[in-house]
Amino acid sequence: MIELQLNPTQEALRKEIRAWLQSNKPPQISADAPLSEFVQISREWQFRLAHERFVGVHFPEAYGGRGQSVVEEAVIQEELAKARAPQLVGLFGLTMVGPVLLRFGTDEQKSHYLQKILSAEEIWCQGFSEPEAGSDLASLKTEARPVGDSWEISGQKVWTSFAQYAKYSFLLARTDLQAPKHKGLTYFLLPMTSAGISVRPLAQITGEEEFNELFLDRVIVPNSSIVGKPGQGWDIAISTLMFERVILTFSRHLQSEAALAEIGDTLKSRGATDGEKNRFGSLVAKSMAVRALALSHLVQYNNERPPGPEGSLDKLFWSEMFQEIAKFAYELRGSERGFLDRNGEAAHRYLYSRGRTIAAGTSEIQRNIIAERLLSLPRR
Repeated sequence: MIELQLNPTQEALRKEIRAWLQSNKPPQISADAPLSEFVQISREWQFRLAHERFVGVHFPEAYGGRGQSVVEEAVIQEELAKARAPQLVGLFGLTMVGPVLLRFGTDEQKSHYLQKILSAEEIWCQGFSEPEAGSDLASLKTEARPVGDSWEISGQKVWTSFAQYAKYSFLLARTDLQAPKHKGLTYFLLPMTSAGISVRPLAQITGEEEFNELFLDRVIVPNSSIVGKPGQGWDIAISTLMFERVILTFSRHLQSEAALAEIGDTLKSRGATDGEKNRFGSLVAKSMAVRALALSHLVQYNNERPPGPEGSLDKLFWSEMFQEIAKFAYELRGSERGFLDRNGEAAHRYLYSRGRTIAAGTSEIQRNIIAERLLSLPRR
């Protein structure tokens, strides 16, 4: 694993989390555990980390963080990866809506939401994608119309992860039907207990129901639920996605590290052919390169520059590399047993990895962003 070169403060943080993890072993979650069990265990684990201020260390101290930077956040993630800790269930809050509120939210919104985001007392879901507005997000049809000092929201969202467990959704809706499609959108913070909301789970290839359809039938929210101003939603949504593609993607390196460690253990225990050694070495090298790129971007943000389109590089390279790693781990497990076992962690990870090049923007969308916004190539 490539590690950051740390200053004394950052090195002290690394030693602190390492020592804590020695006496507070991360919980283990079996691959065949139901989603409800994952949510409960991961929530309790995040709560313990938050109590020690080991999550959201880049949040201000007033909101439960340490007032440090995303580099310190990366230090924590590295140590959690080494300890093979479970994925945190509150990642959408930690890596997307939390940073957005810190940048665009009111003082009241920050005080109300941020600490419970860190502790996972309140889980969040993302209300962006719709049946006819996935990659072309600005085409969304969910509408919000003013009703006195409130807004009435109606429409449908889809692929809404953890909606059945979420306390809130950060949701994009159209508030100006006459404006160009990128200009008439507004960013709302929506309580999932509101009247008029219904959630329908969707079965995935893994057999889990992490994704959901979200139906909104004249849901009323107050003006105070708006982040920024009416009509500013597209800019704030893009900022959300930039945080997702950089900070959330970096957090997902936990999954790559766990799969590579499993492959290494397997090859050591039974020996490896030259072809397997070459393939493993190539994957390790690729993982290190992708990780180094992500770290270089995090260092840039340490200088208080918000994430930009370079996050598409991180998301594209990680998601495609993760699929390669998960496939190799699955094939090795199958060759050990004489067949491709459809149960267990390797199989679950392989099936799960298939969606990583779709979620958070497809690989095709990421390549378009890279071409247009980083390489300045013309549209055809």
